[in-house]
Amino acid sequence: MDTQSNGPWTDERVIGILRDLAKEEELPEHVLTGKITGNDTVETLGIDSIGAVALIDRLEAQVGQPLADDFLNLEDNIASIVERLNELA
Repeated sequence: MDTQSNGPWTDERVIGILRDLAKEEELPEHVLTGKITGNDTVETLGIDSIGAVALIDRLEAQVGQPLADDFLNLEDNIASIVERLNELA
């Protein structure tokens, strides 16, 4: 999946980033192969604080700007992350 596209943010795009991070061993292995939907939260995916930092770093690189310190919470689901990313555009 091409996570470098400049189009609108979608669940699939964020899930692609999560899977890329799992390939790089930044996130738990089950994120690579498990079913992920827009309703899954950071916490239910088993992403710890170190994984959350890796995710924020990757998202910042994609949007080309720093994200707010409170941009990502463990209770956030993929759909809410996508919504906030699209609001930045």
